[in-house]
This record gives sequence, C-alpha cells and structure tokens, in this order.
Amino acid sequence: MNVFQHPMRGAVTNQYFSSEDGTVKVPAIGTTLPDFQLLRQDIEEYKWNDEDFLLATYPKNGTHLAWEIMMMLLQGSAEYINDMKEACMIDLFSPFKAVEIFPSPRVLNTHYRLDVLPKDFREKKTVVVIRNPKDSAVSMYYHEIHIMAAINAKLKEWSQLSFSQYLKMYLFNKDVPYGSYFDYTEYMWSLRDKPNVLVIFFEDLKTDPVASIQKVNEFMGTQRDAELVQKIAEATNFENMKKGKLANTKMNDELRKQFEGITTGDANDISNRVYRKGTIGDWKNHLTVAENEMFDEFLANWKPSKEIPFRY
Repeated sequence: MNVFQHPMRGAVTNQYFSSEDGTVKVPAIGTTLPDFQLLRQDIEEYKWNDEDFLLATYPKNGTHLAWEIMMMLLQGSAEYINDMKEACMIDLFSPFKAVEIFPSPRVLNTHYRLDVLPKDFREKKTVVVIRNPKDSAVSMYYHEIHIMAAINAKLKEWSQLSFSQYLKMYLFNKDVPYGSYFDYTEYMWSLRDKPNVLVIFFEDLKTDPVASIQKVNEFMGTQRDAELVQKIAEATNFENMKKGKLANTKMNDELRKQFEGITTGDANDISNRVYRKGTIGDWKNHLTVAENEMFDEFLANWKPSKEIPFRY
C-alpha cells in the first residue's frame, strides 16, 4: 500500500514533545526551530494559576466548540469571546503571552496528549473531547488541505491531495503532527477515571448540548444556573456560533506574529474555514464502500474501538 508521508512529519522537522521516561515521542506541530525551542521552554517553565483549566483534544475533535463553552461558563455569560482561542493555544503561542490577552480564569488548550506535557499540566483540571474517528478523518482532511496549506508554505505541495490518499495516511502513518488519532485517543481515554479529567464526546455536545454543558459546568465548579446553560447551548449551536464568531473574533497583534504573513482579512477567512460543517456522519459523504470496509477492518483490530462508545 502506498501511504502518503506528511510534509511536516517528525522525520523531517526533528521536533518532538516526549514523555518524561522517553517512551512516547510525538511530532510537534511545525514551527521554525528557534521558535519551537523557545515555545517548548516556555511550556516547561510555565506555572499554572489554580483558577485556570486545560482543554485537550485531537485536532478537529471539537476544540473551538468546547473552548467557547468553557470560557462562557467562566465568564458567566453567553457572549462570544472576542479574541481567537489560538491565543490560549500552547502549541503555537507561549502560555506566558496568553496571560497578557486572557486574564485568569482562562482555558488554555492543546492538541498534545497529556503525557508529553510537563507534570504541572497533567495535574490540572482538564476537559478532553473525543470525536468518532471517521468524521475526524474527514474534518482533518479539510483542515489540513484547505486551512493549513493556506497558511504554511511547507504544506502547499499537498493542497491537491485526494481524500483517499489522505485517509490511508490517517489510518496507517503515525509520523504526523501530534501523532496518530488512534494513539492519542487510546491514551486520553485511559485517563477517563482520573478525578482531574472529564472526557466528553463531540457527538453529545451536538445532540444533547444542555446535558453536556451541565457536565462541564459541574466539573469546572462554575455553578452556572440552568438558564445560562441553556443560553450557552443556543449560542454554541453551530450556525449561531459560526455567525457570532465571524462577526466578533479579532486576531491579537502578538498572535498575528505567530501566523507570519496573515493579514486581518486572512484571519477572518481562516475562521470561516474552521467552521465548516460541524455535523455527525459526514464521513458517509466521503468514504467509498471499499474505504469504509478498510476503515472498519482497521477498527476491528484496534482494541479501544470495542471500549469507547463512538457514535457515527
């Protein structure tokens, strides 16, 4: 089988986040080497404010939705957050700089698995969002082909990659930024009984948002009443949130420096592309019968697929 190699794989960038014992090594999201070294140092030296929370998801598993919900719960309002969540994303933006944009209490977010982050991160209250792997594959394809390729010159070469080509890489290639979805999800699912971790599902946020937001509300200890929980559920409905965020989101000057060459207009365009569909079952519009059979065979050999209550 011919499997596509990610242009920002660890073998090319030689940039990794690793567990303390060295048994887990995850390719980092590509930045220039000096920036990466400084960012990793900032993450290692960062001391948490006890009022803050962490959101950890694999890319395209509901990060923007969950972050908005958590921030609304913290601020006690269903008003949209003006600054981009990337200002609180430690993968791209120093947590020390995030302090300047978002005062505590705030929600830092990451796509890295917790065991490759410092101990101080692993011990904080963390919400983990998991999405079914088939919809995740489709959403990741559009994210990398149409968003990442637009802002990273290293990815322009694969802007014409077909979904079929991407799918094989998604299933069978582990040397991709953040590591494979399956390794990430297996590890994060194993943390579900830890008292400082809440695992929720993207599909539940979509089909029963009030109940899901209430779970997050109770976990965070924000004690917001049922009326506000309902308002947050309405505000974070996909179409409402897409319109509201596009109308209100701005890119901080410091954050813009991290996205070299992106203008204000481009930032808005990126936000527009981020909110693509947000649906359950879009994989049925993309996978052929043969591809779906290949996917199912892969899942049959992946032990967590029998334990995690995925909804397709």
